[in-house]
Amino acid sequence: MSTMQGFIFLEIVLSSLLLTIGIPSFQTLIQGNRIINVGSTIRHSLMFTCSQPVNLMSYVTVCPLNGNICGNDWINRLDIFIDNDQDKIFSSDDIKLKTAVPFNIIDTLTFPTTTITFTPDGHITGSMALFRYCTGDQRVGVKITFRG
Repeated sequence: MSTMQGFIFLEIVLSSLLLTIGIPSFQTLIQGNRIINVGSTIRHSLMFTCSQPVNLMSYVTVCPLNGNICGNDWINRLDIFIDNDQDKIFSSDDIKLKTAVPFNIIDTLTFPTTTITFTPDGHITGSMALFRYCTGDQRVGVKITFRG
């Protein structure tokens, strides 16, 4: 008795149809999960940062470091450090507290300034602003107010 190998035409058509319908839905699901995770990561990083100046009685800066200088490429990561001289540069007398994992490089994360600095009383220097993270057609925002 011989066995049949390969696919029949109907199996190929049904498989193609399922893939055509399923792949966009799966991509939307993945993007939705990424949005939730990124929003949570940003919020947790900022809550951690907000509590540190009060505990340590010092200025703490959040920024995406490019070497030792704060850049504006927020998608790479969020670096959190004690900024002893308040110059928004990670120098030898500063202490890095945390580095958040990089975000997905195909997405966008924007913030209107290159740094966020929290004062020893837990407030931010400057005015309130909004992180905006976009992936595909989905987006999330995390607002920072004067009180952190």
